[in-house]
Amino acid sequence: MRAIIHSIHSQVPETVSALGERFDAIVSMDSHLDVSLGGDDSIYPEELRIIVARTAAHSALRNITGGISALGSSRPGGDAPEVIAVVPEAMLARHATDVESKLPRSLRVSDQEESIASAVDFLAVTMGIEVYPSPPRALQGLVRRMGRAGSWLLDVDVDYMQEMQRECYTRIINPGPGVLQSESHVLEFVRKSKPGTITISEAKVAAIRDPGSAFSAFVDELRALGYEVEERGVYASDAEVVRGISVCKEFYRTVSMRLMLEHMDAMMRGDMEGFQREEAAAAGKFFRAKGYGRRQSRFK
Repeated sequence: MRAIIHSIHSQVPETVSALGERFDAIVSMDSHLDVSLGGDDSIYPEELRIIVARTAAHSALRNITGGISALGSSRPGGDAPEVIAVVPEAMLARHATDVESKLPRSLRVSDQEESIASAVDFLAVTMGIEVYPSPPRALQGLVRRMGRAGSWLLDVDVDYMQEMQRECYTRIINPGPGVLQSESHVLEFVRKSKPGTITISEAKVAAIRDPGSAFSAFVDELRALGYEVEERGVYASDAEVVRGISVCKEFYRTVSMRLMLEHMDAMMRGDMEGFQREEAAAAGKFFRAKGYGRRQSRFK
């Protein structure tokens, strides 16, 4: 059994592809739904592309394992693995609210439960991703199911766990009691379900290197359960990751969102050309001003 540590969640699909194994199921624990419908990542400097792809990690896991394109019209083939995104229900509600806030008012749903149900149905029907809301549902509800799955992979974005909030790149601020999952429940799930492969991501480098961190304690527990631990693509320091995340967010907020609003009517008609042309032109100027495009990202 093995556990593979990454810095960025979007590095995991590449690892899963490189393993060359056929999995019957992938269970991904995360405090966010990383299901961006796409976009042209080529407009980003090369050293930022893995970071901007964080918002589409679940979509990428679906696609690289024989799934469907984000807006495909058919379900995954019979030999494609199940992809189950385990997300706290409260965070799922935040995701649905965030998606709706970007829609024209005429398309928004005022009822939160209906909004969540719509998001869950969309992911299942259009993207072939099942959402398992936990909390409040118990992780143990998946143990028996995974026992029937054959070969399967557990993917853990550490921001899913309450104890990791000070040691991950996207901290959930003031989540409240019971909103996030506990490390002990995740470890109990691993102990009972025994996934052959675990991928882990989004822990800060400082936490990975600190033997006294909550992350290190989690990894030590995995070793005690018999997992061999390795690293793939862990950055040399947190500074590059933190700055990259900040710059990507700033570009989305100040450039992409503004252009989407300006081109919303055309985009709703399926005409993306104007938006894409202006976004690409703005990207070059924006990222050059931030000092990107002249160096390569360096891993440890």
